[in-house]
Amino acid sequence: MSDDVSPDWAPLRHGPRWHVTVGEPSASEAGQWLAADRLADPAGTELSVLLERERTGSGHRTGHAAALTLMAVYAGWVTAAAVLHWALYDEVPDMRSGNVLVRPAAHGIGGVRVRGARLLVPRAGEDSVRLLHRTVLDGHLLPIADALHRRTRAGARQLSGGIAHGCATALCAYDDRVDLLAARWRQFVDTAPGRLATLGEVVRVRRAPDGPERLVYLRNTCCLYYTSAEAVRCASCCLTSREERLRAYARPK
Repeated sequence: MSDDVSPDWAPLRHGPRWHVTVGEPSASEAGQWLAADRLADPAGTELSVLLERERTGSGHRTGHAAALTLMAVYAGWVTAAAVLHWALYDEVPDMRSGNVLVRPAAHGIGGVRVRGARLLVPRAGEDSVRLLHRTVLDGHLLPIADALHRRTRAGARQLSGGIAHGCATALCAYDDRVDLLAARWRQFVDTAPGRLATLGEVVRVRRAPDGPERLVYLRNTCCLYYTSAEAVRCASCCLTSREERLRAYARPK
């Protein structure tokens, strides 16, 4: 990791999706954590562990379905803090894979750590969104998607759809500053690698006519979650019409 860094990032406790622990785990906990930079090896033990946890946790019947769900879960939790921090503050925390550790859970990701809490400094002529693309997408999420594709033959487009879904969820799950986050999503996705802009859309909904607006993401690609033992479709399932999904999101809890 050769980029210049500024050692002044304090991860904010916006909620569990964006929670990041700082520092190496203790010796007694070290075996619970996986180095994120080893997940890009399609034959690696670390990727096998995450895939098996996802397969057993969600009851997927095929490896490629488990890979598709895992990609969306990973993008929506592991790098979520970097995406939201950039959107709110125009700074990019160091969530490069070499600085990140993840703890698997029975379903999804149980914890995220950074070895060092720092902000990345853009290269000469590089704006913040391109820095985010380079470090979070090119250097972290897209290599894992490629490893999952080679390991399970899960579709590359569907895996990219999981990345888009996860990155969008990092913003949509934040219940404030809707105008800013909608604009920042467009800035992020319009020039993102992997053709993410074509794989879904962020839209505004209200749970009641006079209720506050919030952002939701509608996928154009399928995560195959409906093939799991739970036999349900994910909330943004592309197999459901756009109108039906919007009605479901707007329905009071």
